[in-house]
Amino acid sequence: MQVSTAAPSAPPTLAAAGNVVAEVMRQAAILADDSGASEDQKIDAYIAISTAIVTSAAGRTGWFQQSTQADRDALNATWNNSAVSKQIRKAADDFNARGMSAPREGNVMADQIVHLNKMSATQQKMVFAGSASLEQTPTIEGWKAFLQEHADGRDRQLAAEKAEKTSKDEAVQVSLSDDAKAALEALTDENRVGGVAEAALGMLRKAAEERAEAKAEAEKDHAQSPGAIVDETA
Repeated sequence: MQVSTAAPSAPPTLAAAGNVVAEVMRQAAILADDSGASEDQKIDAYIAISTAIVTSAAGRTGWFQQSTQADRDALNATWNNSAVSKQIRKAADDFNARGMSAPREGNVMADQIVHLNKMSATQQKMVFAGSASLEQTPTIEGWKAFLQEHADGRDRQLAAEKAEKTSKDEAVQVSLSDDAKAALEALTDENRVGGVAEAALGMLRKAAEERAEAKAEAEKDHAQSPGAIVDETA
């Protein structure tokens, strides 16, 4: 199962360490509801802010050292309250909650990939913006490849578990004699007269009769032997 990918898009321009404040504020202005930017541009701005501050040690240091309280308040207001920010977080939360609630027995990640591929390109980008570790997978294409790697790994694990179970099942199989097979068939034949219970009783009676005949034959042979002592208690 492969992840379908949209046309590659260039990653947002990252701020240089010495100019992180100017870059973050520029992206925040794009992310704002009244910026006039397209939805796709606003998602890119959200990713650029995340990349500059959240994933970069230099970006975090530069931002907190160089920004004013007014800068931080303005960013927080847009980051927390803009319509696109809320949509991104909801898309990511819904996607992750779906995966967390799925049964663990199957390939959850493969199922998540199928679900992701059914979304529009914009919705996929929102899930990426809110879910991905941008330090590890800074582009949506890299993130999808990361998901596919985990899905493939789970497929291999499930195949190994199935092979191990099959091997154990084959190891405990036993061979039945023809008589045992016939007896089993008799016991499990629900269509015969009297059903299973009568079949079982019939087998017990037959076994008792065979043992009695064998004993009588043995006593007869013993009695005919010279110097034989007959067991009167038998």
